[in-house]
Amino acid sequence: MNWELISMTEKDLRKLYNRFIKFRKRYFILDAKKYSTSLQGLKLSDRIIGEFYDNYYKIPYISFLENIKYLLYSKNAFDFLSKDSSEDWTLWPYLYFLEKERIIKVQKSGRVKTINRGILKLIPRPRARKEIRKAIEKKLKIKIKESEPVINLFKKFRDFEVKAKWDQMPISQGSAIFVVEKILERLPLKKNFLFVGDDDFVSVILGLSAPEVESLVIDADEQLLDCINLLAKKFKLKIKIKKVDIRKKTNLGEKIIGFLTNPVYTADGVKEFVKYGKNQLGKDGGVVFLEVGDESIGNRFLTLQEFFTKNGLIISELIRGRIFYPYIELYKEDKEIFRRLSALIDGKVIKNSPKLAASLYIFKYLPSKIKKVKFKKPFYAYL
Repeated sequence: MNWELISMTEKDLRKLYNRFIKFRKRYFILDAKKYSTSLQGLKLSDRIIGEFYDNYYKIPYISFLENIKYLLYSKNAFDFLSKDSSEDWTLWPYLYFLEKERIIKVQKSGRVKTINRGILKLIPRPRARKEIRKAIEKKLKIKIKESEPVINLFKKFRDFEVKAKWDQMPISQGSAIFVVEKILERLPLKKNFLFVGDDDFVSVILGLSAPEVESLVIDADEQLLDCINLLAKKFKLKIKIKKVDIRKKTNLGEKIIGFLTNPVYTADGVKEFVKYGKNQLGKDGGVVFLEVGDESIGNRFLTLQEFFTKNGLIISELIRGRIFYPYIELYKEDKEIFRRLSALIDGKVIKNSPKLAASLYIFKYLPSKIKKVKFKKPFYAYL
């Protein structure tokens, strides 16, 4: 049988996940009882070990697909470890299981070859920064200028007015490309990715560089939605738009697999935007991207850390120094800080330098609450 010609559906992926969870739990119990040096002498029952697995190691469906993606698109199986900050004991079950399922073939060199290529039609391929840039320049017929505002890319198609009342401030073109690169690195399926606000037009950059990805953009700004819709139609992008005010707690009624938000940079703003997006995710989990800078948060980041935990968001990556905002004057305080800085630095230098920087948080959403397993064990016991 030519396995490369076997097609797969999302239903097949779901069945694959269910089989993996059972397989993984079986080996987890076996390994804990038979091979774990740190657990010797503790006399753990299958039930107790199973409870540890169900509460602390069983991953949701979307996270399973993320891990599969790492293997399908890696040059070497051990790249998985750095992607997931993991170890070889976590790697082996995926390799063994996926090979038995005839999804991959593990070669002696460590290279992973996909033998059922039907799965690749469901999981979007990562793109390197250079490839994303090339795709955008080719389709827009424009040269990327990394330090300029991202909205400048679309001026010849439709001008967009930045509005202070919506706290809009576009990131740089280079920053937008970086964010899209990270989305495509982790996005586990090709459809139902949500943008909770998108005045950076990242949905358009994503669509131009990966036309197979389907996304939904919600925003309260009608002009912004009209611009995105115009660009989506012009370039045949799979983007849907919907006018939504997140303060009204509307449920979108869509099966969302992940979202990106670049909210108001206040503690309450971050909570409102992130919670709205999280509430659109379901029992399958999800991947969450948050752009946020310390504009008016300060030590309240401690309260945000608590908020993330309460909402089942596990930080899998935190990236600094890659997202910047070009100089812009929107508020009276912008003019005042320019006056103060210009007493020290040439005004042209100030206007050609970033005004604001942000970090990119990437979370895995755990939909189920973990329960503490009541069993006294030494702190060095790996379980």
